[in-house]
Amino acid sequence: MGDREIIQKCKNGDKSAFQELIAKYHLFVFKFLFKISENEQLAEDLTQEVFIKVIRNIEKFDVYGKAKFSTYVIKMSKNIYIDYLRKEKKFFQLGPIKENFLDEVSIPSFEESLLDKLSGNDVIKQLENLTDEQKYAIKLKYIEGLTLKEIGGILDIEPKTVKSRIHNGIVKLKKMLIVGGEKNGR
Repeated sequence: MGDREIIQKCKNGDKSAFQELIAKYHLFVFKFLFKISENEQLAEDLTQEVFIKVIRNIEKFDVYGKAKFSTYVIKMSKNIYIDYLRKEKKFFQLGPIKENFLDEVSIPSFEESLLDKLSGNDVIKQLENLTDEQKYAIKLKYIEGLTLKEIGGILDIEPKTVKSRIHNGIVKLKKMLIVGGEKNGR
């Protein structure tokens, strides 16, 4: 049975359809939250929160709209995680970006190869020193393999903003790794 049919049954109050929907998307949501939080218990707690919200708001989802349910549930997951970070005071906003910023900047293959060539552990450690926005964008791009458009859809931002977050994060990452390498005699 497809998502549309399952969701329509959920809207009609069919409890087994809710169970089917949760079973179908639980692992998907959990993996997403685990990758961005890097905390298994937190990911499980937030996954439960996501599905409570899905159950309460299933009427709002337009089964015939443009958005897939998977996009809807990931966007909800991201928002719940951001709410958690705000509540814990762990979320920092980036300042405004110049309108023509992307005309001056591109993500050359050098930056992609930087992530491939450097030791994975060093990169992963240094990712934690980036802003949350940069860290998520980089993880979604290079770990999940998503496109800028897909990341923009998940984070509810324009692809050019995703591109600038990735670029700025990689520039910071490169500086941290070079400084770290010099300190370690590399």
